[in-house]
Formats: sequence, structure tokens, C-alpha cells
Amino acid sequence: MCSNCGYAVLAGAKVGNTHETPWRRQCNGTLRRVFLGHEFKTDVVQLRIDGHRDSTPGFWLSLLYALLEGLSAALDIERSDLDGCLYAYAGDPSCPALVLFDDVPGGAGHVRRLVRDEETLRRVLLSTLRLMKQCDCGGEEADTSCYGCLRNYRNQFCHDQLKRGLVIQFLSALL
Repeated sequence: MCSNCGYAVLAGAKVGNTHETPWRRQCNGTLRRVFLGHEFKTDVVQLRIDGHRDSTPGFWLSLLYALLEGLSAALDIERSDLDGCLYAYAGDPSCPALVLFDDVPGGAGHVRRLVRDEETLRRVLLSTLRLMKQCDCGGEEADTSCYGCLRNYRNQFCHDQLKRGLVIQFLSALL
């Protein structure tokens, strides 16, 4: 990457002594190697629900964010100290792993508490179900979500997919 104009090429690309800037001018700046990744060491828990497949749009994201809310409430953890993502094994989006992690450098042990014993996991699942049932957004169908149940600033990329009713249905059958 050029420190003068911001021009960048992929590693290994052949580049001469000069290059063209985004403004179509010649630049003699020196290219230097930069790394855009960052290693974030923290505590991680992966939950897989073997045998359950669901391709309903928004189901897995709704379950993920509901579990994070339930974990926060049940174990008295700041919600901003937790986050998660989905990981589709073998590219199958109908049964991904739910990856929960402490969103603090080095980890705080929050998500590890979830898997210490079955009773803790059950308590979190019950808390999640209670939180989803307490909200009244989406009416009886519960076909949406709000900032009181599933939505937050960090998951705004999927607000239109989050539906608390999907979580209520799933957890009611599971518990």
C-alpha cells in the first residue's frame, strides 16, 4: 500500500516504480506491506443442534440473538460483553453452529459458564424463552422483533429477518 496516495495491490503483484493514483495522476510513493487482519483471543463456545434443520429465513439468526439475550439475563452479564455468529458446516445453512463468544479481549469466561453443566444451559434456555414471551411486538404471530427482545445496534444488518415467534416455537418444543 502506498503511504502517499493509498494505492494498493495484492501481495505478489508486479508493480513498477510508479503507479497511478485514484485521481489518475502518477505517484512515486513507496509501497509497503500492510496486514488488515487482527487476532482477537477470547472465550468461545460452539453450540450445535444435531438433527435439527431449519431453512426458514431468519430462524438461526433469531435463535442466536435470543440466546445471547437469554445468556446475558440469566447469568447477569452485560449484553455488550457477548456476541456471536453462525458457522455453516459443509456450507449447509439449514443447520449451522451457533458460535457465542466473549466480546472482551482475553475473554472473561462468560460463555464458558454456559457449558459448565446442563442446569446452567437449561436456565439460559428458560430465560431466553421467558424474554421472548414477555415482549408483545408482532402481535400474536410474533412475526417481528424490536429493541426490547432481539434487536440491537450491532445486529441491525439483519433486523428485518429477526422474528421472536420462531424462537418461541423452537424453545417451547425443546423444553
